[in-house]
Amino acid sequence: MQARIWPAMIVGVVMTMLAAVGVSVTFAPPAQAAQVITDIAYAPAQPAGSRGHLLDLYLPSTGITPRPVLFWHSGSAWTSDDGKTGADAIANIFNPLGFAVVGVSVRSSAQAIFPAQVHDIKAAIRWVRANAATYQLDPNRFAIMGDSSGGWLTEMATLSGGVAALEGTVGTTGVSSAVQVGLAFYSPTDFLQMNAQNLPTGGLDHNSPASPESLLLGCPIQTCPATAAQANPMTYVDSNDPPLLFLHGQADFLVPHGQSVLLYNRIKAQCGDATFVSVPAADHMMVQIMDPAQYGLQTVRTTTDCGETVGTGTLNPTWANFTTFLRSGLKMGNSCEVTYATGVWNGAFNGSVTIRNTGTTPISGWTVTWAWSGNQQITTAWNATVTQTGTQVAARDAGHNSYIGPGSSQSLGFSATATGTNDIPAQFKLNNIVCTRVPA
Repeated sequence: MQARIWPAMIVGVVMTMLAAVGVSVTFAPPAQAAQVITDIAYAPAQPAGSRGHLLDLYLPSTGITPRPVLFWHSGSAWTSDDGKTGADAIANIFNPLGFAVVGVSVRSSAQAIFPAQVHDIKAAIRWVRANAATYQLDPNRFAIMGDSSGGWLTEMATLSGGVAALEGTVGTTGVSSAVQVGLAFYSPTDFLQMNAQNLPTGGLDHNSPASPESLLLGCPIQTCPATAAQANPMTYVDSNDPPLLFLHGQADFLVPHGQSVLLYNRIKAQCGDATFVSVPAADHMMVQIMDPAQYGLQTVRTTTDCGETVGTGTLNPTWANFTTFLRSGLKMGNSCEVTYATGVWNGAFNGSVTIRNTGTTPISGWTVTWAWSGNQQITTAWNATVTQTGTQVAARDAGHNSYIGPGSSQSLGFSATATGTNDIPAQFKLNNIVCTRVPA
């Protein structure tokens, strides 16, 4: 079939629509945070009456202080000045885990061309860091996340630390705009190669004067390669960058999957720290990237210290795994201990598992997993919902015991059958974190 390029007018509409639904269809309705402060002006409106210099702040009701911070910006193909939309859904997930969430809006490409959008996100980060003490935030633990053009903004903020030309003079100055970790969904990374990477069935005409990328730069991208290079996240990669996790669908019609391949290869060549999750059959939507039907099928490439590991299905795109990655990048001291005890009689036994949070971050919602080495089969359980598939066991909190503060513990119990050996499981994980086993 001959490849086809969509007309630019249709492209803009489709890009905007799909980017807009990428988040809202993925999350549950937002839960109430302890405090929500909306429409904070991190800089004067420009132009007057616009929304591109506003942020919303969601402060959690649980967790230790000062709180780690997660910035969010929704993609729109750079057509919207209301990118903080959708941060309530992010807060619904991360506030219970002790994160403060900041939804940030930046100016649209119709209001200001690049590098204004990068100046804006850095200004928002500077404002939050300058006001961290007021809101009990940790200025040394800033994470950023976004999808599509929001993913591009995430990668620009994560990779361009210390680049003076991208700081700008918007809002608060004289404060660091650095972040410590980034997580991006299906971001463009090299504008000039996008058309060549389109799917065989076609794609967007990114070279058109009316394409989202051309409108962002203020010129047809192929006519201004120097400006395009300045807008490419790849340009700023070096070995000192914070860790970055990025995800892309292999069937992405709007931003070619090859864009993330290029970025990963550049980070690997620079001996950087990155994880790239490539999801088959997923298009340009988070609901498809995170579809459980794809679990176990994704290719995961990780590079750090000039080494690389490649696996299939080794990192499912789940919020639990994303949280683990962000906490690791923020050096939040995740750790846990498990005490395992049994009472045995002929052909059956009772077991108890006690989980202790030895880290500095509160846990709200937990799952403990382990694998039997024999033919043990759980029959009943209490203080947890337990499922078993083959030798694999997952015990999820029962609701009333979902919170484990730093230094605190929760326990679960079960009855099971067993014949032959009944060894203690070799490893326990709490929310995908390997726990230290201590004697009963």
